[in-house]
Order: sequence, then C-alpha cells, then structure tokens
Amino acid sequence: MTKPNSPSLHITAHRRSWCRALLAVALAGAGVAAWAQGGSATPIRIVVPYPAGGGADIVTRRLAERAKEILGQPIVVENKAGAATAIGALAVQNAPPDGHTLLLATSTTLAVNPNLQRSLSYAPDKLVPVAALQAVPFMLSVNRQSPISSLRELPAYAQAHPGAVNYGTLGVGSSNHMLGGLLEKRAPGLVSIHYQSSGQAMLALSRGDIHLYFDGISTSVARVNAGELRGLAVTSRQRVPAVPGIPTVEEAGFPELGLSIWYGLVAPAGTPEAVIQRLNGAFNQVLAQPEVAGFMRADGTEPMAMTPPAFGALIREDRAVWKRAIDALQMRLE
Repeated sequence: MTKPNSPSLHITAHRRSWCRALLAVALAGAGVAAWAQGGSATPIRIVVPYPAGGGADIVTRRLAERAKEILGQPIVVENKAGAATAIGALAVQNAPPDGHTLLLATSTTLAVNPNLQRSLSYAPDKLVPVAALQAVPFMLSVNRQSPISSLRELPAYAQAHPGAVNYGTLGVGSSNHMLGGLLEKRAPGLVSIHYQSSGQAMLALSRGDIHLYFDGISTSVARVNAGELRGLAVTSRQRVPAVPGIPTVEEAGFPELGLSIWYGLVAPAGTPEAVIQRLNGAFNQVLAQPEVAGFMRADGTEPMAMTPPAFGALIREDRAVWKRAIDALQMRLE
C-alpha cells in the first residue's frame, strides 16, 4: 500500500499534471491550426480606439463586413476611445494572442505616440502587423469666404494680420496640431484653437470661427466638392483624383507638411504566423474588390494591400518621418 506522502504518489500526481498541460497545449495548437486553415465560430473582435461614427470606425466596419464573408467567421467592431488611442492599444496588447482580437491601429498609435510621449501605457513592440488598410492624407482647408486663396500666400497674409489668423486642432500633440505647428514656422503669428472632435472643428471652420484646418481628407472632400470649403493643399505626394485641382503641399512650396496617416490591423505579439497570414490574405482580398477601392478613392484615400513584413517596414519608416517633425517642433508630452 502506498503511503500518503510517498515519492511514488508525488510522481503520479506530477505525471497527471504534466499530461494535462500537454493535452491543453495540443488542444490549443489544434484550435489554432483549425482557425488558420478554415476559420472558427469564435468572433474576431476589432478594437477601434476612436468614437463610433468617425472615419476610422466607418471604414473598419465596412471592411469587416466584407472580410467576415471571406473568413467564414463573425467579426465584431468595438470602440474603445481615449488617451490618444492608448486605451484601445493596451486592451489589445493584453488580449490572448490567438487572432481573435485585433486593433485598428493608426500612425498615431505606432508612429506618433512613441516619439511624442515620454512614457506610454502600452508597448508598440507588443503589437505585430497583420494588414495595412488605408492611406489617409490631410487636406488644409479654409472657409469659402476666406480671403486666403492659396497656401503660398498664407505667410504674407499672417504677417499682415498678426495674431488674427487661427487654425483648429484636436488637442496638443494631435497630428493636425503638429501640422499647424510646422505651418507656424513658415507663417509666424498663427494661433491654435483646440477642439474635442473633428466634427466640432469642421463646423467651426464652416461657420468662420476658425480660419484653417488640417483634416483627414475623407471628411473634407465632400465639403470641398459641395462648395462649402476651399481646399488649399493636400499632404499626399501626388494630387488626389477626387479633388484634382488642389495642389500638394510640395507643389505649394511646403514639403515639410507632407505628413499623412494610415489605418491598419495589428495583433498581440505571439499571434501564430499562420493566423496572421490568413487574416492578411482575407483583408487583402477585400481591398482588391473594385467597390472597396472605388469608395476609398472617392473619399480621397487609397487602399494599402501589403504583406505583414511590408506593413512592418511602413510603420518603421513612418515612425522616423514623424520623429523628424516632432524634433523640429521640439514637442514632448508627459
């Protein structure tokens, strides 16, 4: 008879624990393999770190609706806004790395914040690239009644009206705040006015409460084409087909303003490569659909189908571009 504290009893218990652990690993591996090959009944959750109804949220939902048909798997979009995308980024960073939780990341999350903020609540290197989605340049716009008719003439106008020309931003350290700061270096005397949302800033611009605003182009194109606003320049390298008459910032003589943003999907570090490849393939198929490319280009944006390594290289390149801009502004946030 085995004594209660005998070595053989401990060995048996250890073996049972070890076998249970091996079984759990095997089941998990089988689940990942099945997921990678043919989908899963478990929904994919895409965390959007912005409020519902904004440009990032709308495009994510439109793409997710098409991707779920390809994946044969439900996709739900969850909004976790706040702290310059940090709340959403941290939630995804801490999620299980199984491909069922993704983050709609932007340049703000992975290129701007790491350079701008002295400390981050999330770790960018704990989020790995899955699929790039969309390139989004900015458009600098003025009210239709504005006496400013081109970007080239802005410095002289600002000098003639010191302190009387202002521009809208989404707060200190926002992308349009930094673009406005770079513009101030060429047009001293501009004044920044902060708003809580792009919708508020665009309304203020339409009413003439502010004079200038750099906005993501997708929400500017319709207003410009409707005659509500006048576009002075776009920050893309080439002119935008949806508004072909508007010059690029480089054409206007302000190449330092050539900053754009992008949207893409990232996952927690440790997500299996086979799962990442399957997700990447599905979203690239969506971006190749003529209807998708059509609605993006109508908004002035571009689809960005690329491999995960290419998306990773884009993130690194963009981080260096924003670092140069932030260093030029000597801007750091605690």
